[in-house]
Amino acid sequence: MKKVVATIVAAAVVIIMTLLTGTVLLQVITRGIGYSMPGTEEFSRLMIVWLTFLGSSLAFYEKMHLAVTFFVRKFKPGARKYLQAAVNVLIITFYLIVIYYGTLLSITALGSTSSTLQIPMSAFYMAIPVSGIFAIFFIISGIFENPVENEEGANV
Repeated sequence: MKKVVATIVAAAVVIIMTLLTGTVLLQVITRGIGYSMPGTEEFSRLMIVWLTFLGSSLAFYEKMHLAVTFFVRKFKPGARKYLQAAVNVLIITFYLIVIYYGTLLSITALGSTSSTLQIPMSAFYMAIPVSGIFAIFFIISGIFENPVENEEGANV
C-alpha cells in the first residue's frame, strides 16, 4: 500500500514538474517575441506550491527529510527506538496541526479567486493539508520498518 501511494505521489510530482517546465519555457519563448502569455506566472506559482508540498511529503517516504539521527545516535541502542518514536510523535502532531489549519485556510479561501486564471485560491492552499496527510501516512507506515536510520538510510 505504501509503495502504491508513493508511486502515485511521485507520478503527480513528475507531472507537476513537466507542466511547470513547459509553462515557464512557453513564457520565456513568448516574452522573447514580445508577447506575454496571461496566466502563465500564476499557473507556475500554483505548480511550485504543489511541487514543494508534495515533494516534502514524498521525502518522508524516501527517508530524505531532515533527521535528528545525530542526536539519536548519542543514546544507547535500547533508548534509540524510544527517542525515535518520540520524534515521530512530535512530527505527526505537527502535521496534524498543519492539516487542521491548512484545511481551515482552504475553506476560508473558497470565496476568493486568483486574479488572472480566476481559479479558487483554495486550489493553492489545499496543497497544505493534502501533503500533510501523505506525510503522516508515510511516517506511520515507516515507523515499524527501520526505527533508527542514518541520513543514507542505513540502520545505526
